[in-house]
Amino acid sequence: MTNYREILRLNSLGISNKQISAACHCSRTTVIDVLKRAVETELIWGSAKDLSDKEITDRLSPPGVSKPSYKMPGTIYR
Repeated sequence: MTNYREILRLNSLGISNKQISAACHCSRTTVIDVLKRAVETELIWGSAKDLSDKEITDRLSPPGVSKPSYKMPGTIYR
């Protein structure tokens, strides 16, 4: 699971996206997307540090996106 709190904290310290991705064990694209959503939702570290992890996740999660549901293919008899 992506650690949004740590991404925001490290970004506030001026750490590069590449270094943040290495520290948080996620892709650089994930870091860029999280920071982009943080700008869109006007979520900065100063206000995020007082929020719970769930509140941060809820604010940064893309709207209307849910986890994909995978179904095992059935056997087709002819």
